[in-house]
Amino acid sequence: MDFYVVIPARYDSSRFPGKVLAQIGNKSMLEHVFLNAKKSNAKDVYIATDSEKVYEVAKSFTENVYITSKNNNNGTERIAELAKILRWEKRILVINLQADMPELMADNINFLASNSINNKGLSTLYYPLSNPNLNLDKNTVKIIIRDGVKGFCRVVNNDFDGEVYKHIGIYSYLVKDLCLYMSLPQSNNEISLSLEQYRFLDNKLKISAYRAVSDPGTSVDSLDNLNELKGVNN
Repeated sequence: MDFYVVIPARYDSSRFPGKVLAQIGNKSMLEHVFLNAKKSNAKDVYIATDSEKVYEVAKSFTENVYITSKNNNNGTERIAELAKILRWEKRILVINLQADMPELMADNINFLASNSINNKGLSTLYYPLSNPNLNLDKNTVKIIIRDGVKGFCRVVNNDFDGEVYKHIGIYSYLVKDLCLYMSLPQSNNEISLSLEQYRFLDNKLKISAYRAVSDPGTSVDSLDNLNELKGVNN
């Protein structure tokens, strides 16, 4: 089973600018994510960025880094552009690994790839919330499971009656579904919640979700998150 991992790495994050280059131990967060991905069964790992700063840092540890357009609205669009640049065939499976997940290990990458190789649309992972207080944390994206994927949200009332999990920042799709994604306009939920996966859901495209096989760790959305992770992978 061949698949590629692409790490979209935007410098100008709205909540934490420059976070992908933040130092954790003696490496940038981006390098930690890249090295974890290299331990997977991926045929190769790429970084797609719109930033010269990110490009220069990434070039110090890999040749597989490409500058993509600043006009991309999200990481999925950035990966679609890279697939076009590299002329990937439409049946190639691509894993989108977000650059702020330095604790997500290769086992979860391989697990998602193996489960989604024959899927249509988008596939992703989820994990139990570590603390019920995270229901109200807008930075922790939640996935609602009810006879499949019901939806995604940023805030859930603690008395919500349903299965709610932490959504993990990793997606898989075939290149042909990336092309389909690019042919569709941004959806209202995608824009209002700043959740790129809603373009699939709002257009009635298939989303498959699986429970991660190991704890994917913290998504670094703030300086507080970063301080919790200092020393990871040292």
